[in-house]
Amino acid sequence: MNRVAGKVAIVTGGARGIGRADALKLASEGARVIVADIDEAGGQAVAAEAPGIEFVRHDVRDEAAWQELVHATVTRHGRLDVLVNNAGVIHVGDPLTSERAETRHMFEVNVDGTMLGCKYAIPAMIDSGGGSIINMSSIASSSGLYFFAGYCATKGAIAAYTKVVAVYCAQNRLNIRCNSIHPGGIDTPMNTGLEREFAAKIAGMRLPANSPVSADAPKMRYGQPDDIAFAVVYLASDESRFTSGAEFYIENTSTITAAVVG
Repeated sequence: MNRVAGKVAIVTGGARGIGRADALKLASEGARVIVADIDEAGGQAVAAEAPGIEFVRHDVRDEAAWQELVHATVTRHGRLDVLVNNAGVIHVGDPLTSERAETRHMFEVNVDGTMLGCKYAIPAMIDSGGGSIINMSSIASSSGLYFFAGYCATKGAIAAYTKVVAVYCAQNRLNIRCNSIHPGGIDTPMNTGLEREFAAKIAGMRLPANSPVSADAPKMRYGQPDDIAFAVVYLASDESRFTSGAEFYIENTSTITAAVVG
């Protein structure tokens, strides 16, 4: 208990799934948590679940909204110690069938949202004496999941940008850490909702006869949101004070499981 007592944290995409678990776990360990999401009903519900959580409607694609969110947080609570860039979206599509509008949507939410969060959190954390930025990447950043082509590209960008921020903060001695978490399949509404999109799009994708990919590809052994939230608490706490620029893979060996290429 109290591993992050006294810290003020912003969690984007905190209305459900991994973000919700992050917010609840941080609050249970003593943090003041601002859940930022476009889902007002879900965000309000999370805020009602536990003391220490408040909800702010926030679109991570909106730069002015980021300025306002960070300013309001510091004005209200006097500091910002932790940012969890968790908000994200996913669409199905291989290199030939990915739709440009869907890819652009993923880059705006996943990548632009993360970069803007870092841009406006860093000055506030400098004023607070330091902090921790936690960016939600994915095993898709390195696993070549070609049926999620655009999503893989966004998560790879997040992994690379995390290192940029980590080195920038370390070289400038800002006392700000930045790390990325790379979940495998986690039982969240975002993942379980993919089955319908897979079924609608798979007929148009090029797949070898022995491909393990099928319309029920999202059905697998899922981890739980708390499996990720435990890592978030560690990275938010002073226990990780010498950890920056690292990639935390939480995926039950899925990135190192043996496979056969025909």
